[in-house]
Amino acid sequence: EIALFLQDKEARIRDMARLLFFELSKRSNNPIYNLLPDIVSQLSQMGVLKDDFRNIMSFLLGFIKKERQIEMLVEKLCHRFPKCKSISQKADLAFCISQLKANEKCIKSLSEFFKLYKDALFDEDVFKSFATIVSRAKKFAKPEMKECLDEWEAKLREHSAAGLENHLAGNKAEKAKRRAAKRAARNASRKTQKKKVDYEGETDEEESVNLSSDNEEDKENMSENNSMQENATKTVRKSARGRSRRTRGNILA
Repeated sequence: EIALFLQDKEARIRDMARLLFFELSKRSNNPIYNLLPDIVSQLSQMGVLKDDFRNIMSFLLGFIKKERQIEMLVEKLCHRFPKCKSISQKADLAFCISQLKANEKCIKSLSEFFKLYKDALFDEDVFKSFATIVSRAKKFAKPEMKECLDEWEAKLREHSAAGLENHLAGNKAEKAKRRAAKRAARNASRKTQKKKVDYEGETDEEESVNLSSDNEEDKENMSENNSMQENATKTVRKSARGRSRRTRGNILA
């Protein structure tokens, strides 16, 4: 986190941070060298702005001057490529390696550890960083070293082109997969909606049938009630006529 103060908005804080690292670099064991791998990883994971990250790391890597430390740092940074979770983190590592003054042993190590970062070469920033190392190394390379450089450069270009093609194909396949998933979701939604409509239609028909049945039952009940009322009326009338006849008979007698 102290490294972030190197890019602070206040000049006073930036100067104090720079002074701190200058003092650390004067120590015999140069603690900056030991801290650098973790500083690189933490700043990269924190999502620091690209320009800020590069300014900070350019400043700190400038303190690494011993060849042995440079060689060891190149190896350590190379072994961090597989642990990266994004292509931007790999680009940050490649940039840091490109800021070191690589010697012949560093070039051999980079060629040897090629498999650790070859899958990231499709990225423009990653490829540019390694291309910068090649270009700089050619200026001091001995004849026997140039052959190694040429082979390494050829592998860089080959995997950069192939990786870019695979990356684009992968993106295309991923887009097609997402489109297919969306179509499947839409079709499923339509089927669900259709089933819902069909179900509601069946329910309406059942309700209509039930209402019709209820109406018929009501009619039957009304008919039965009317019939019973008519029968009761007839019975009452017959009874009344019978009583009337008996009454007249008694009077005549």
